[in-house]
Amino acid sequence: MVNISFLGGCREVGRSAILIESKSGVKCMLDYGIRFRGEERLPYKINIDNLKAVALTHSHIDHSGALPFLYKTKTIPFFTNPITLAITEVLIKDMIKISNYNYPFGYRELDYLIQNSFFLKNGNRQKIHDNFFITFFDAGHIPGSVSILIEVDNKKILYSGDINSQITNLINPANSNNIPKIDTLIIESTYALKEHPPREKLEKEFVEKIINITDNGGRVLIPAFGVARSQEALLILEKFNYNGKIFIDGLARKISMLYLDYPDYIKNIKLFKKALKNTQFVSRPKIRSKVKNTNGVIISPSGMLKGGTAIDYIQSILLDPFSAVYLVGYQVEGTPGRRLLDDGIFEFNESRRNRKTIVDLKIEAKCDYDYFDFSSHSDNIHIHNYIENLNFQKNSNRDIFCIHGDNKSTTSLASELVNKDYNSVAPETGEMYQV
Repeated sequence: MVNISFLGGCREVGRSAILIESKSGVKCMLDYGIRFRGEERLPYKINIDNLKAVALTHSHIDHSGALPFLYKTKTIPFFTNPITLAITEVLIKDMIKISNYNYPFGYRELDYLIQNSFFLKNGNRQKIHDNFFITFFDAGHIPGSVSILIEVDNKKILYSGDINSQITNLINPANSNNIPKIDTLIIESTYALKEHPPREKLEKEFVEKIINITDNGGRVLIPAFGVARSQEALLILEKFNYNGKIFIDGLARKISMLYLDYPDYIKNIKLFKKALKNTQFVSRPKIRSKVKNTNGVIISPSGMLKGGTAIDYIQSILLDPFSAVYLVGYQVEGTPGRRLLDDGIFEFNESRRNRKTIVDLKIEAKCDYDYFDFSSHSDNIHIHNYIENLNFQKNSNRDIFCIHGDNKSTTSLASELVNKDYNSVAPETGEMYQV
């Protein structure tokens, strides 16, 4: 029997980590992320003796952020791909630099992680021990994202990671038809209770609203995640031939330049380069001060308005009835972005230790504000389609574990799948299952 231990991402979004153990005791870690709130931000503690490999689905901090912790005292092969490693390094360094939380690792452990990295191409079967293999498949979530097929003790387990099977502008979608027959599935449930709006219609509405604002002399702030969502917003503007001024700032600027080094991971690198040529990069405070009062579009992290360079722009935009704030990513309850959408009030408090300043804002929005659901996660319909296009072994139990979603999303998806004759469950943190 194969043991699957769920160390995080159970009935929550954050600190994704799954440990696979063979009957001989050989272990492989899939993801090892952090969560952003609470006292315990690292995955559930478990014995990791005999850990022979670590594999990462993608660079987002909730999947990658705690990886250096595994390299405090161990030397373990770390399987990833070039673009994921490059972005992971940027994000973890940024996390260590700006966080007020005292993580039990630092730059030294991050260097060990990088030194032990091995690149694995999608579709190539990698042996990590006797009768223990992993294979990467495209996940369609962000550039470099993968699903991981684990073959151990003659069982085939698919860990989806974060998946998107819908068409976007930045990367190609996931296709579960490409995956061999499996025994067990571990599936994300982020948007299991939601149906995304039609993409083309949403993109058109997004650009039309931006044009209306900027043609009337206003400014549009697009607070967006620095990895992938900022670049997706940029490509949408390019796709619809937006000819106003576009500025990109903060981590979004850095990641956009990094993507140019990995053209094979971008759906249309020529279009992406063209979009960047039509964009002005904000790299210094002096330029930022000028951009604050310039008619046009500003793309800047953070996506939930929890910090980042977006905070430097938002105050003047919120007070301007001719301007707008358009959010393009999911807003978690309790975040400033969610409060803005729900109540029309932006409230933000932060002590910036690196700048020796305190930011304390509470502003009632006079500008337009809206949310555009450009998600990089599959919704309910597409999750079910993804699963139905998978082939389970005839003699398998058709086990499915629903993770990476809130309590209602994971348990509801598990219940829906039980009604389709799958052996489905929403595990809790720390639980171990045998398959």
